[in-house]
Amino acid sequence: MPWACVIGSPIGHSLSPLIHRCLWDCAGLSGWTYLKHEVTKDSLPQWISSIDDECVGVSITMPCKKAVITLLDVVDPQAEALNSVNTLIPTGSLKTGFNTDVYGMSRAIELSRSRSGLDSHGRAVIIGSGATAASALAAVVSLGFTEVHVVARAFHNGKVPVDFHRAALNLGVSYHGHDLMQRDELSSCCSSADVVVSTLPSGTLDAHVSQLASMPEKSSFLDVSYAPRVTPAIAMCQERSIPVAFGIDMLVYQALMQFKLMTGLDADDHAVSAVFDLLGKN
Repeated sequence: MPWACVIGSPIGHSLSPLIHRCLWDCAGLSGWTYLKHEVTKDSLPQWISSIDDECVGVSITMPCKKAVITLLDVVDPQAEALNSVNTLIPTGSLKTGFNTDVYGMSRAIELSRSRSGLDSHGRAVIIGSGATAASALAAVVSLGFTEVHVVARAFHNGKVPVDFHRAALNLGVSYHGHDLMQRDELSSCCSSADVVVSTLPSGTLDAHVSQLASMPEKSSFLDVSYAPRVTPAIAMCQERSIPVAFGIDMLVYQALMQFKLMTGLDADDHAVSAVFDLLGKN
């Protein structure tokens, strides 16, 4: 029986099973199983070696996105550049790694802007400097934003986040780093932003929400955190009629790419609507 799953730790909150099962049902893929498994970096090698021939794919979340790379036979160039894999596809004896987070972010941003008649160019501000921020860097550049500012604690006292900087070099992208803890630094960066992307964990941005008030009306905002769906930052943007993309949007769009990698099928509009309807009730 074909199966797939999501792995990581903690994994109990993951919405991946709901999303993929809905997509499979809409595609008529009966008898397929999608599970979730608690897997840490320490248990990852043994778990990967246990994958059998009926596995069609594995969704990978923290803390395994980087650790899994050395356990793969092939890594997609973009995932390799970012040093972050969120999808494993077994083909025969080969295990190949992909990164669909970039597509998820770029699609969420693109749709939120196009609905408001905004194109994708100008200045992007990314909040955070972790693995998700590196994916955000690839996403905004792929959309056409040519000036990128990154605001994060990691730039405090002139420091540079090594993994993020390496990803930028691998992508051939330049950026300007700013200290999030420096007074009004985020506000200054956002004041001329065309898009702002927060990659911080749930609740972490709340203390800095007031600084987002400097965003121009013709800008847009993506918060990758999806619990709660409407974060304080998104609520503030909505009050000012600034176009927003929700973390759940990114989650669904990255899953659509995973679905195609796992099944070879494109999800139709009905399936996408079904997924969003389902998540709206959970």
